[in-house]
Amino acid sequence: MAGSLVYAVNVGASSAVTLDGVTFAADRFATGGTPHTTTDPISGASNGALYQSERYGTHSYNIPVTQATYGVVLHFVEMYQESAGSRSFDVSVEGRSVAAALDIYSKVGHDTAFKLNVQDIPVSDGAITIQLTSLVDNATLSGIAIYSANGGQFEEPPAPTICPSTGPCKILPLGDSITDGIGGSGGAYRTELFRQAVQNNKNITFVGSLVNGPTTVDGRSFPRNHEGHSGWSINQIAGIVPSPALNGDPDIILLMIGTNDSWVEPNNNGPQAMAQRLGALIDKIVDRQPDALLAVAVITPRNDYAKQWADSYVAVIPGVVQERINQGFNVVLVDQYRGFPSNGLTSDNLHPNDTGYRFMGQTWYNAIKDYLR
Repeated sequence: MAGSLVYAVNVGASSAVTLDGVTFAADRFATGGTPHTTTDPISGASNGALYQSERYGTHSYNIPVTQATYGVVLHFVEMYQESAGSRSFDVSVEGRSVAAALDIYSKVGHDTAFKLNVQDIPVSDGAITIQLTSLVDNATLSGIAIYSANGGQFEEPPAPTICPSTGPCKILPLGDSITDGIGGSGGAYRTELFRQAVQNNKNITFVGSLVNGPTTVDGRSFPRNHEGHSGWSINQIAGIVPSPALNGDPDIILLMIGTNDSWVEPNNNGPQAMAQRLGALIDKIVDRQPDALLAVAVITPRNDYAKQWADSYVAVIPGVVQERINQGFNVVLVDQYRGFPSNGLTSDNLHPNDTGYRFMGQTWYNAIKDYLR
């Protein structure tokens, strides 16, 4: 493809991959469709990894670029069907049809890389749009590489405006007993988070249907609301979304959940099932509060009999969150596990003490401070 590389997407994947010297970034900028991966070996490519992921179903990509003329290489593979005529779909770029009733199997067969080169695409609306429309079975796509010979560039979209320009930014602490504050002297991590905001002249308040904690922090009235339910699981928290959890119309949601699921993990089909429940909860929150920032925590350590089950859940949380980030949602990952102080737990080896809660408050603040006003 003539021109310089502008941007490339590893469609359907949560990590980058390199093919023939081109780095394809983790999946972003998609609307619709469903990500899927395979472990099948792929022929016809120097590195089959790009073709081991896909997004299937009718979907589109809107990739932000400057005004220029572009070329696009679209990468496909038929990783499921094993006969001609079993899958076909239309492909357009910037409204121009580039493939009608595309049948990958009839082109190259099963589990074999196929590329479609598209030249001379003018873009003047701030994004190059790639549309795939299912005809027979589902449309599928595995990779996108965008080039320009006349100076076109990728433009990282600006960070969303989360907090209001006037009044406090409303923060919802959402989770289980660690959000409630069991094990500490009061207010959980919310006390330190509020202290950090006050010291840095940031205007915040907490919302939620429950109330506890100190009445003042550093001489300032402390907002005591939260949504921390002791002993609750992921699915129980999902049961209060949207109401009452989101009744306060939060601008930022701090979600830490799953510690109690890990306690009964052997009866809940392991960490992947826990990851699915977390993903469904995130999707439910984002669907109901799409303009809010959802900060999802890697849970704090537990050093009791359930440690190995909790740690296996810790390992899958980043992938769940990254998948939503790649889809363009206002979601960030906050690691409350790594760096947690060794003396930060109470004698039950589960709940943070005041040292642990201070660490958590500082970690939450660091993650959201750039969004505060």
